[in-house]
Amino acid sequence: MQPDLSPEEAKMVGLAREIARRDILPIAAERDRNYPPDQAYPWEIIEKIDAAGLRTLTVPKKYGGFGARHLLQAMVTEEIAYGDLGVAVSLDQTYKFTRLLTDETTPDQRDRYLDDFLNDTRALLALATTEPQSGTDTFLMYDEPGAGPRMSAREDGDSYVLNGTKHYISNGGLAKYYFIFARTAPEKKMSEGLTCFLVPRDTAGFTIGEAHSKLGRRLLQNGELVLQDCRVPAENLFGEWNGGLAILRRMVSGALIPVMGPSRLAYDLALGAARRTGLFSEQWARMALTEMYMLIEASRTFLYSAAWHGDRPTDDSKRRLMSKVFASDAGIKVCRMAMEIWGKTGDVYHDDRPTPEKCWRDVLSYLHGFGTNEAVKLKAAPLLAGEGEEEW
Repeated sequence: MQPDLSPEEAKMVGLAREIARRDILPIAAERDRNYPPDQAYPWEIIEKIDAAGLRTLTVPKKYGGFGARHLLQAMVTEEIAYGDLGVAVSLDQTYKFTRLLTDETTPDQRDRYLDDFLNDTRALLALATTEPQSGTDTFLMYDEPGAGPRMSAREDGDSYVLNGTKHYISNGGLAKYYFIFARTAPEKKMSEGLTCFLVPRDTAGFTIGEAHSKLGRRLLQNGELVLQDCRVPAENLFGEWNGGLAILRRMVSGALIPVMGPSRLAYDLALGAARRTGLFSEQWARMALTEMYMLIEASRTFLYSAAWHGDRPTDDSKRRLMSKVFASDAGIKVCRMAMEIWGKTGDVYHDDRPTPEKCWRDVLSYLHGFGTNEAVKLKAAPLLAGEGEEEW
């Protein structure tokens, strides 16, 4: 499938491919193995990404960005993920939430934060919902008083005071600005008592706790956010008071995940090893590589279709939700088969070079990242019957 890209869009995809292969891939395996979670992120590479115009890819042109459509966003993150999925996710998070920063902020908020975001070569964004005692219930928008985030926020003069902890937040500790959800009426259900706040990283009372150590996607920092009497100015209320669920619904309606990057890399590594060692002459290897290719092409078509519809009135959440499940399940199978071929060639299982084993560990993260696959299926099911998302 070759999407119809403009010359400018094709250039951005090419730049992403070049950075991934020249700058990210050569260092990713070594950082994955040898760096602690709070030091693995390659800031020197994000600066190269910024210099290429890729960090601000989804900022509308009227504000000085590229104004990328969803399809281009999906293609760029796929190319970056070929170098490392963690780096790609840090960008993907920023791409999604850039649209909040540019389209749903007040004019005053844009005046205070957008220029800083555009001019800071390391500025990333994050959204924080998951907590030690809540995760899937928030994703499924289980609309009961006891469900969802427990972090509290109360009015105090011309400020809001936030208290609580967020866990496993992508870009947690990396991002400069956070969209944080807190309960402003804890006795009520989420649709009546959840509010979003725009919180800069340097706000007093806001600290980064544990940087979680993970099996895969280790170059991305997933961090713990600790807010202790964190005083957020009233003008940083994001959206309506007690209207956070509407914002959250738009953010979890489906994601265009960059999982195809490591799947493609695993396939390329396996094919190269099979050809180099003569294993490609064996029928089982040929059948495995053929199946891997089919799974990659099917996943790409599904993801690109979801992205293409995302730019049109025909868009709905079910394509993005289902493409996440299909591509992650397929990617795990591709990487497992690549590991079998890699092992049969006699190459070592662990190495500082790129290996299918790292690809497999990275792809595994999407079994639960951005909603477990089981929860995503449950969320998509009503849409098959024509039921609206308001059911959630």
